[in-house]
Amino acid sequence: MNSIKYFIPLFIIILAFVLFVGGIMPYFLLYILLLAFLVPLVHSLIILKKIKGNIRIPKGTLYAGNRIILDYQINNNSRFYIPHMEIQSHISKQLAGIDSPKVNTSLNPKESFTHRETLVLKRRGYYELGEIEVNIQDVFGIYKLKRKIRSKTSLLVYPETVDLSSFIITAVEQSGELLVEDPAFQDRSRISSLRNYREGDSVKSIHWKLSAKLDHLVIKDYENRGDTHVAIFIDNYQKFFSKDVDRRLEDRAAEVALSIVNYYISQNIPVSFQTQYEEELVHIEGQQKSHIKPFMDFLARFKGNGAMDFNSFLNPKIDIITKDTTVIIITPNLDKSMGTLGILLKTKNLKPLFIVVTDKENNTGNLNLMVQESLRQEGVPIYLLDCKSNIKEVLEEQYG
Repeated sequence: MNSIKYFIPLFIIILAFVLFVGGIMPYFLLYILLLAFLVPLVHSLIILKKIKGNIRIPKGTLYAGNRIILDYQINNNSRFYIPHMEIQSHISKQLAGIDSPKVNTSLNPKESFTHRETLVLKRRGYYELGEIEVNIQDVFGIYKLKRKIRSKTSLLVYPETVDLSSFIITAVEQSGELLVEDPAFQDRSRISSLRNYREGDSVKSIHWKLSAKLDHLVIKDYENRGDTHVAIFIDNYQKFFSKDVDRRLEDRAAEVALSIVNYYISQNIPVSFQTQYEEELVHIEGQQKSHIKPFMDFLARFKGNGAMDFNSFLNPKIDIITKDTTVIIITPNLDKSMGTLGILLKTKNLKPLFIVVTDKENNTGNLNLMVQESLRQEGVPIYLLDCKSNIKEVLEEQYG
């Protein structure tokens, strides 16, 4: 209860009486009233200074979508009783996008209060955890003092990694209306394993003799060629992310990039990854599963903040990319200039592939349908990936 509305009129009346009438009793009442104001204030200030707190977060690798338990503790290190304390954590707003409810309690001297929250990590990112706000109130409700307990703890949340069972990038040649496809990184002279036929498998991979013996179709899986190379580029030109609601395009680009990197290095295929961070070039390479962490660390912090438009960024690098490299471009923008870039990559004996990320719900991302059709006719695969699309389903299609 806020009692100050009663004290102020009473103080004014007694002060006026002292000033105009005087006398021992009015002064005595004035001093008593002043003490009634000062004692709770001093009491509250001492408590406020002695309040301490800490935040405990889970250790280990965390991914977007994980459920975590957050514990925070408030300690009353003073020798005074806290009649009313209101606590609100702003950390859940950062991590889960929701406001924590206010918690009300009282604390005895040298007593602690612990509260636990279960959160679902809304998105990937690097978080310097914020603060817990503590409000204390004296027993009369005259004063309400605020203390912010700041956390020095940081949290790195990685993008969700989708385990792809296949992402066959194909070298496609146009022959009239017929698409002739051949896996770009398979060595057809060396068979790694045999398995049953699955819908979408190439007829060229059928083991005809064994299929005839077993009376069902058997597929030959081939070993990867040793000269296979993959270059992944993310177009993060800031112009195309300026209206990115809740950074959904950023998150989708990071998730698909990490999923593809993880797929290739799991098969010991060398991957070169490049993008921008403001005006800096980011270049990460890896080939083995143990090389995944630098990719994860950067993509957790990835932002659509590139200073240079994508054509200006990629054009100087085209001539130094190894011949026959599969060039994967992840972009929120497929316009005429990007279409021209795709054709240029083909003329340089490279194998371009576009993954276009969009957010239809918020009308962000740019897809020129004429450019899309022109690239398809030139045999350049295009995968369309909306923020609500299933990454696994889209990328495991044989031809986007």
